[in-house]
Amino acid sequence: MTQTAGMLSLLRCKSCGRLDTAMRVVCAGCLSADLRPVGNDGSGTVATFTTIRRAPTAFRDQAPYDVVVVDLDAGLRMTGRLDKDSAPPSVGARVRVLHSAGADTVFTVETP
Repeated sequence: MTQTAGMLSLLRCKSCGRLDTAMRVVCAGCLSADLRPVGNDGSGTVATFTTIRRAPTAFRDQAPYDVVVVDLDAGLRMTGRLDKDSAPPSVGARVRVLHSAGADTVFTVETP
């Protein structure tokens, strides 16, 4: 699934209301198949991060890069990477999504 720049697409279960970041066929909470995409601005707070210096072959040309675990304002936690032009990460830093396509979600640190 490809999302609009600056937006994150989440899934909401129509039966129980559960939100999820993963592309699923059924709700992880109630097993309903009635899942609907909902837009979200992808804002949140860095819970933790790491810097990848020795990247897997497919990402070697991007190293070093930062991977962040983000507590979204929507109440979910997800993993993504920071944009190469982003300010350095820190625990508690505010971030927002720049773009997301499938499992590739890219955040940037919001500067005051």
